[in-house]
Amino acid sequence: MARAGQALISNTAPNGKAYWAGRFWDRDSAERHPVLAGEFLKQKQTIAGYLDKYGRDAERSIEFACGTGEFTRLTAEHTGVRQMRALDISAQGLQIARSRVRHDNITFQQGDFWADHDFEPAELVLCIDAIHHLGNIGDVLRHIRRWVEPGGIFIGNLFTGDNFHEFERKRYGSLEHLWRTTLFFGTALAIKVSGGRLYTGSHRTQLLPTAAGEQLVRDVFDEVLEVSRDPYFTAFVARA
Repeated sequence: MARAGQALISNTAPNGKAYWAGRFWDRDSAERHPVLAGEFLKQKQTIAGYLDKYGRDAERSIEFACGTGEFTRLTAEHTGVRQMRALDISAQGLQIARSRVRHDNITFQQGDFWADHDFEPAELVLCIDAIHHLGNIGDVLRHIRRWVEPGGIFIGNLFTGDNFHEFERKRYGSLEHLWRTTLFFGTALAIKVSGGRLYTGSHRTQLLPTAAGEQLVRDVFDEVLEVSRDPYFTAFVARA
């Protein structure tokens, strides 16, 4: 059903804006998952290593879709950034992030990723666990690049489609995975029949094969410095 639903909507961009404005993704719970905790923790360790290696000389940082602030906290602890900005659409997520991050000069901002923001680009930009939720991945990456200063660093990751069903069954169990896939197929059918006028939060993610996602990063940024390929995630560092 997932494949059939994807075929119905083709390249229709995921639209989870309303969905995520009313909730947040609880990464803390993901890191305590009885089966997948190790995968999430390994991904966090990879990002922390990237911040150690590539974020030390940055003066300013921007994080898009910061959620509950776990990677905002890591940025504060693993880099020498003096001015931080963290943006998310969820008021709930930002409330948790504010309580989690300690930094002398940080701005938390509620807003839409696609809005015309009035802040300046930065030497370090992050978007973790969210690129695949914000729209067509290529468009999202091109939009992010606008906020990376020339020569600056972008650190991001993607949930990938290579082992989608395996990941979801481990995460939710077979029955809930089937139910979620059914909801997605129903949403895809509604999008197709209505010409895109009917939409639900069930289509809020674009999952690409690892190689396709990595190629988009290479297409958008001047240089890809590192890539970490895991069974369910791809993390990367790129230079603008």
